Amino acid sequence: MYLTRMRPEQVREAVQNNLPLIMGSGVVEYHGPHLPIGTDAMIASHICAEVEKRIPCVVAPPLAFGPTMSWAAGPEDGEIDFDPAPFEAYAKELLKRLRMIGFKQIYIVQHHQGMDGLQALSLRHAAAELTREEALSWGHSWGWQDPSSLPNPNIFSTIQVAGIDTYLRYPADNPGPMPIGHAGKGETQLIQHIDPETVRIEALDTIEQSRLPEWLLDAKEADADEARFWLDLCVEGWIRHITEAGVGGEG
Repeated sequence: MYLTRMRPEQVREAVQNNLPLIMGSGVVEYHGPHLPIGTDAMIASHICAEVEKRIPCVVAPPLAFGPTMSWAAGPEDGEIDFDPAPFEAYAKELLKRLRMIGFKQIYIVQHHQGMDGLQALSLRHAAAELTREEALSWGHSWGWQDPSSLPNPNIFSTIQVAGIDTYLRYPADNPGPMPIGHAGKGETQLIQHIDPETVRIEALDTIEQSRLPEWLLDAKEADADEARFWLDLCVEGWIRHITEAGVGGEG
């Protein structure tokens, strides 16, 4: 189910049935001359869409803009470096409103600069601030109470932020790691599988080989079939985590 396509009674029913909410998070930035500028958000959204096909959940629109620090290019190439302060404030307000709707478990599939990058840290901080505000509304010494008596027994895991491959389990015959590098083989083959019409490999030839940054050197090694293999493992990992955790579970 997709949040923006749901009618009010469907939203209420989803909340009543304790369906988790999942949403992607990426940025709009330069990914070489051969990939779309929305690559990160496209990959995160694909994971959410595939999870929705296999388990009951609600998919919210992605957080498509975030801080890039103009690392790869400037605005003339479509890069949008979103200041982290308003980004975090927006993310916090959005998460707050989703909680007000009644969603007891929110998962953010984050794909940009890994889990130690500015965007992931901003999202985690926004989630932590909401957790603190909710807990403070209960007064002090609530840790002495029976958790089942609290308004939100699983407050510390209500909002979870993780990468596309955080819950991936590597098969015995392929210990990884999964190739994900920015605009290189990893992301190129992921987009080749997700939306091949947006990829133009030959555009890499517009850059002199001697000028190619290290992160673009292996882009032509991309293999859409290999991407399908890795994406399936990522999706399976997310489904396993959400299913094993349950609504509000620790996971």
